Amino acid sequence: MFTIKVCEEIKSPASAVFLFAGDYVNDPTWRHGVSEMKYEGGSSAAAGVRTVETMRSFGSKAVTTALITDYSAACTAFRSISGPVACEGSREFVAIKDGTRFCYSLTLRPEGFLRLFEPILKMVFMRQVIGDVQRLKVLLEQR
Repeated sequence: MFTIKVCEEIKSPASAVFLFAGDYVNDPTWRHGVSEMKYEGGSSAAAGVRTVETMRSFGSKAVTTALITDYSAACTAFRSISGPVACEGSREFVAIKDGTRFCYSLTLRPEGFLRLFEPILKMVFMRQVIGDVQRLKVLLEQR
């Protein structure tokens, strides 16, 4: 098991960052490898709603279903209920003087043979999350 947490100051109001990054269907726009994200049953983001994420990773397609466990303007959180790797994560939105302090946290629990690759997976996912948060920052500051 490992946790990655990346924070970045974004020069955009917390309400605008939450409106975009708190809506999981926008993930393909800023998260590398995510080709599709949708709410099960056509819902919208809320605690108790399931998401279905399709991601291309390590040359293969992976589908993860997750449950949104917390959904507020301050923090959204989820945990996977099916998929290749058990995971949970959160997105925090804190208003600061010049915009928003956005933090993206991800905990992964590789099992079976994937545990052997945990140090490599941690390094790969750390680089990916840093890049994702940087893409989000650029995207929102250009608006």
